[in-house]
Formats: sequence, C-alpha cells, structure tokens
Amino acid sequence: MGKLVVGPDMRDCISYILEMDKQGGWFTTILLLPGGSRTAPRVTFNLLSVKQQGELPEAAGIMTVYDGFPSREHSTFSGAFYRAIIEHDKRLSGVPLLGQDGMQ
Repeated sequence: MGKLVVGPDMRDCISYILEMDKQGGWFTTILLLPGGSRTAPRVTFNLLSVKQQGELPEAAGIMTVYDGFPSREHSTFSGAFYRAIIEHDKRLSGVPLLGQDGMQ
C-alpha cells in the first residue's frame, strides 16, 4: 500500500488557478523548469499571468518564479506547486482590475 499523503493534489492546484484567473480576468501559463543534477534533480515553477481582453491577452503580465521541489517545506510535488500558486496569487492581488485606477 502507498503512503497516506495529506495536502493539496494536482486537481486542487488546477482548480485554484482556474478560479484565480476567473476572478481577476487573468490568463495563466505554467512552466516547469527542470534543474539540479541527475542525482539531485530540482524543479522550478514559473507562473506567468496576463490580463485578458477579449480574445487575446494583453502583452504585459506578472511573473512569479518559485524554486520549489524538492524542499524542506514540502513533502510532495503538488504541495510545492500549490505554494507557488499561492505566492503568485498574492502578487496578482496587488494589481488593479481593468477599468480601475485609470487602467484601460
């Protein structure tokens, strides 16, 4: 039998991103960059969000790079990825919505 792991899974991660995009009018892209070495592999999470306008997103966006897995803080890949999404969401929360503060 496998180990019981408590925490977010990949469905939770994707659901979070979909809701974040819906609420803020964002379009988010995820890039996983492998690094480290063959004996000590690592993954860095890169999240890029751009504001949606009609069919095509604007050129300007917000990017968060989170050096994520493996780490002492997270025992699972999805746990580290979820933390990266939370950190990205914090950055997006500081950006005014379209039509506010003179933004068009």
